[in-house]
Amino acid sequence: MAWMPRNVVLYSVGLLGASFGLALKNSGFKGSITGLSSLENLNTALGMGCIDKGYSYDSLEECLTDADLLVLCSPIQSIIDTLANLRNIKLPQNLLISDIGSTKRLIVDEAIKLPDHVHFIGGHPMAGSEKSGPSSADPYLFQNAIYVLTPPTGEINQKEKDFAAFLEKYLGCTTLFLTPSIHDRIAATVSHIPHLLAVALVNLAGQTEQSTPDTFTLAAGGFRDMTRIASSSYPMWHDILTTNKSAINPLFDSLLEILLDMKEKLQNDDLKSCFQTASQTRARIPNTNKGFIRPLSEILVLAKDQPGFIASITSLLANQNINIKDIEVLKVREGEGGTIRLAFETQSIANEAVSVLSANGFYARERM
Repeated sequence: MAWMPRNVVLYSVGLLGASFGLALKNSGFKGSITGLSSLENLNTALGMGCIDKGYSYDSLEECLTDADLLVLCSPIQSIIDTLANLRNIKLPQNLLISDIGSTKRLIVDEAIKLPDHVHFIGGHPMAGSEKSGPSSADPYLFQNAIYVLTPPTGEINQKEKDFAAFLEKYLGCTTLFLTPSIHDRIAATVSHIPHLLAVALVNLAGQTEQSTPDTFTLAAGGFRDMTRIASSSYPMWHDILTTNKSAINPLFDSLLEILLDMKEKLQNDDLKSCFQTASQTRARIPNTNKGFIRPLSEILVLAKDQPGFIASITSLLANQNINIKDIEVLKVREGEGGTIRLAFETQSIANEAVSVLSANGFYARERM
């Protein structure tokens, strides 16, 4: 018989923990969902129906008495510390423990110290939001997202396959098995290095602005879009970067080699091959899955040159509870109008915005 949890415990009921619980509820999960968190988060999560019961963090051992599944939904260092503390707690037979941390090797290294009768498998859902806290919980947050699972040994047993099936059934995600080290190397390549590069580019622009005014004026548009991730929270990224140094540092060296090679090719007017390789490589990247970096989904609205036009658009969308994440006037000529770019958190929200605007006489389309 396939493994299926009856009693789920969520350690930390923030955005991801609350969304995990809400997704289970909305998908017909019949078992019990217990949350451990701060009093404020518990009250919010209980009120929204994300969990059935709520307890403080120091009640972990009590909550695990009959638990089948424990999901650690706290920040990375807290996950590592909690795994260490679990070694001092009497854990039930056949308990499966997982986590949602965005780096895996150090978490798994701590998890393998748990008693033999406890099963651990690392997890990292490619899902999230610029919002935070259980009040922003979304039952569809994991829908169509890739959910990476990292067995400690790299070998996949039946219980891990059953856990993957459980996630796909109730969260609507697609699971992908990787080793912890491969996960962290990929994360460093497509998420951690790009974040650091975005920070460097913004700081470079800041230095240039000091000696060359109007740098920021011209940085609007493409530069601002490509460096959006530089605004991420440092406390969160501190945990991510410090727990993945071993994967990031070699890639830093590779990046520096590539940049130096491009610098030399620039001097010799020989950059064509770099652009061709990049174009061909980028074409192989799928655009249908949620990855490590969550892009905004954009639409374009044909604008009229008249007072209150932008206000009419934003008010219309606000009345439909559609939240605009970014807005930019791209082209406007006096007496002729122009184009306005609106950005939204997901493609489905962007599609809804196009429908609402079109139904009310505005010309709106997806930005390709």
